Amino acid sequence: MAASGSPSVLRVLNDRAALDVLVGEREVSRAQLEALVGLSKPATSQLLTRLERAGLVERAGLRAEGPGPRAQLWRLKADAGHAAGIDVSRNGIDVAIAALDGSVVAEHFLATTAETSDPGAALFEALEAACSQIGVEPSALSHISIGIPGAVDQLTGQLRYASEVPLWKGVDLLHMLEGRLDVPVTIENDVNLVALNEMARGAAQDTKDFLLLWVAERGVGSSVVVGGELIRGATLGAGEIGFTLVPDLALAATTPVGNRFGDLMTDTALLDLARAHGIEAAGTVEALGLGLAADPDGFPRDVARRLSAGLAAVVSLLDPELIVLDGDICVAGGDELCRLVKEELRGLVEPPVSIVPGRDDASSVRAGAVQAALGHAREHFFASGSTLELS
Repeated sequence: MAASGSPSVLRVLNDRAALDVLVGEREVSRAQLEALVGLSKPATSQLLTRLERAGLVERAGLRAEGPGPRAQLWRLKADAGHAAGIDVSRNGIDVAIAALDGSVVAEHFLATTAETSDPGAALFEALEAACSQIGVEPSALSHISIGIPGAVDQLTGQLRYASEVPLWKGVDLLHMLEGRLDVPVTIENDVNLVALNEMARGAAQDTKDFLLLWVAERGVGSSVVVGGELIRGATLGAGEIGFTLVPDLALAATTPVGNRFGDLMTDTALLDLARAHGIEAAGTVEALGLGLAADPDGFPRDVARRLSAGLAAVVSLLDPELIVLDGDICVAGGDELCRLVKEELRGLVEPPVSIVPGRDDASSVRAGAVQAALGHAREHFFASGSTLELS
């Protein structure tokens, strides 16, 4: 719907509304945009002229089908800006460069080891290599979003809860990049970015309130979304569910490993549980597959009992619409593990909740980082008033 107010504010708001439509629709005619934004025919034509002169939209040819004259189509000008999403993990640095329309136009992975002497330099090297594929300097990026296990202190730029990436302990990643590139940088917990990816392309599309539980052979984490927004907490440490004290509800006898949820869901602890059920495997993903094939009410149900113990308090407190079970262990369990968790959870908490598996996507952290970076980049272009002087 068209906005009301002063002419200058109206132009900026209507330009933003039109650009938001083009992000979702990709290609639209003037008449379609007129209907979607709620403007008159002359106002829509003027709007498109402003945006074209500003380099934010371009003509996309004529509509091929349909009766009557073929309509001119318009689309977002993809190379008006670029943003970078980066996944920093124990194994390396995974970079994707996306155009403003969301298409990934460059990718680069740089492996790191415990012997990597300067991780900050390695990250810049990986970013530079990705940008070089499309002839863009890193300093020309509109935004950089980095996903990393743990939380970053926004004042010191240093990681907390970062046992999974010891190489990065003590590195002031945030200020190092901003100082070197003069580009806005955000650093986000990796599981939060997985949640963004699920909202954009996965199980949580059109869901405003949900909990994402990440259980993988590399660790445990969670993310909470309320009203379509991530809950990060006062110190950006929200979602560290692994520290929660929970009982071990598994029925099979195993070696005690601790009383925190993260202790019970480590690869070592789950493999011990699998052995108690007579399953020998190299990793939990393999063990879960064997258990589901042989006896879902054996090892897989004991895994579900442990998962439900970790979820119960969160569900009681937040009453989410949906739980997404993500990470390689949960994704390997698929719909059957979700069914088992739902049954076990029903005996612990009152609110019923839908439980679904997450995307089988090895690059989900990087994809979420791209979504986050694009959100900031579009905000810069769409809401900066850059088209105002062209009116």
